[in-house]
Amino acid sequence: MSKTYAEALRGASSLLTAAGIDPDGARYVLEMRGHFTPSGLRLHACDAMPTALVAQFEADVARLLANEPPQYIVGVAPFFGVLFQVSPAVLIPRFDTEELVAWVAEDQTDAMTGLDVGTGSGAIGLTLSRKLGTAMTLSDVSPAALAVAEANAKVQQATVQFVHSDLFAALPGRYDFIVANLPYISRAETAVMDASTLAFEPALALFAEDEGLAVFKRFIAAAPAHLTPGGAIYLEFGYHQQPALAALFAAVVPQATATFRQDMAGHPRMVRLQFV
Repeated sequence: MSKTYAEALRGASSLLTAAGIDPDGARYVLEMRGHFTPSGLRLHACDAMPTALVAQFEADVARLLANEPPQYIVGVAPFFGVLFQVSPAVLIPRFDTEELVAWVAEDQTDAMTGLDVGTGSGAIGLTLSRKLGTAMTLSDVSPAALAVAEANAKVQQATVQFVHSDLFAALPGRYDFIVANLPYISRAETAVMDASTLAFEPALALFAEDEGLAVFKRFIAAAPAHLTPGGAIYLEFGYHQQPALAALFAAVVPQATATFRQDMAGHPRMVRLQFV
């Protein structure tokens, strides 16, 4: 007798919980494989699963048990209500970054041009392009990451520009605002990081030398030359990095006003640098 969706999910959740792995990944995978919304999966919980889907889900659970992120398993991750294609070439978009994008969208309603540095999947730049109607440029040092972002732009029918660039090396223009989710994790923090992140997400997009500040230092030194007068920069950072970044901004860009903002958990996680 075929398993029902509820039985399959209970079995997978039990295996994952016993292995110390978040069982929510099984629900996400099953929703995506079955093309269900969360409420849709609940409505069909007692339905028999197709045989092919049972086999696929069992293979997916084996990958979850190996700590592979569910978003990589099914190849998509949600961001601002839109599913973005993802692969191990890019970071998985996080809810924290939605808060940064919302801040930019609140501020930049009159912006004509914007730049998303280190775009990865394109989640930030494509979302801002959709919300603001702004001419967005999306850049990344990784050709593989840019390929993912370009695929997402094609699906979303977004008209944006892509540039392969190490920070600003291949970006000669100026922009009304620049937003970036740069690598900011110190290698010393690996002991407290999620095992799936360490094993599967791209180290290039996660880690930076100098206690996680090395890329920030290069970025801040070069960024002002790429802003239009009165432009702004928006950055995400680690919850413990505000003091070091405040000192960096005061030393390198004293002409900018730094406004730090907390995330919904109450941690300082983002900053706006407003230039005059």
